[in-house]
Amino acid sequence: MAAYATVADLILRRDRRLIGELVSDDDNPLTEAELLDSEVLETLLEDASGQVESAMLSGKRYLPETLASLTGNSLALLKKIVCTIVMADLYERRPGVHLEQSKAYMELARMHLDDLRSGKNIFNLSDNSAANAANPVTTAPTVVDYTNLNLLPEQMVRHFPNRVGRLPLDRAAGG
Repeated sequence: MAAYATVADLILRRDRRLIGELVSDDDNPLTEAELLDSEVLETLLEDASGQVESAMLSGKRYLPETLASLTGNSLALLKKIVCTIVMADLYERRPGVHLEQSKAYMELARMHLDDLRSGKNIFNLSDNSAANAANPVTTAPTVVDYTNLNLLPEQMVRHFPNRVGRLPLDRAAGG
């Protein structure tokens, strides 16, 4: 699955010059065109999207399909979360650079991931569209369905004990 944000989304949300400085492996910051073709940024965006998916699956509120179908403000928030995680990863790539900003981004990224892990409804989706991934819906026959099965013991009452008599002693009615 593709990343939830693109390099263009990252450049729109954060300072291009700072991103160019943090991505560069030498002392020359990357230009916007170089950033758009950067494999480092693509990898970090995929990593951040994976972190978001992992956290939201732990929270059991959303599924990847739910996030892929987001639109409007909810989609913008998802892109912002991914971009924040990417910025924290970029600072981690350059330890010792802009320490205060680095700590702030790491704390913000951790906060977003913790919200997803705890199952908060941060994308403001109704509970009907929430995943409930760990709570599958199961159905079973009702008592009426079971009574109306017309099994062989009910058809041949002279040859088989009645239903209550077939139960283990500790499960018999009243016992």
